[in-house]
Amino acid sequence: METWPSPSHHRPMIDGSHPQSLLYVSHSCLVRPRDDLEIARIIEVSRERNRALDVTGALIATYRFFAQILEGPDAALDELMASIARDWRHREVTVVRREALSARRFDGWSMAYSGAAGYVDRDIAPLFTRSGLGSLPDTDRLIRLLREFVRSPL
Repeated sequence: METWPSPSHHRPMIDGSHPQSLLYVSHSCLVRPRDDLEIARIIEVSRERNRALDVTGALIATYRFFAQILEGPDAALDELMASIARDWRHREVTVVRREALSARRFDGWSMAYSGAAGYVDRDIAPLFTRSGLGSLPDTDRLIRLLREFVRSPL
């Protein structure tokens, strides 16, 4: 399994609009390490589908969770999230952040992935709960981690 491939070449959004960004977390239904092949399948399919939909992003897989950031047109993000919500490998798919961007943070990556990152569990778990009425989970640290994985190969 290729865990740090070279980035794909992405064109800017055709309609000139600003890309949207969506960060979700989910509980993994995979049993590691046996299901590492399933993660390889996720990456392979995601890269192909994301290129076709003009979507960029990055994925972190831990032993308990997935965290993925997707960037691109609204309709494409909605289509991908509907597919992910139906995917047996995920449960409790939770969108924790959605926003418009002035520029992509993962430009050139149809799906960046650097391998299993179990130590990130502690950053993902709190995103499933909110500490108080109306409070938003802190997603900035997780986005920084995803960006760091893209910049620094293992």
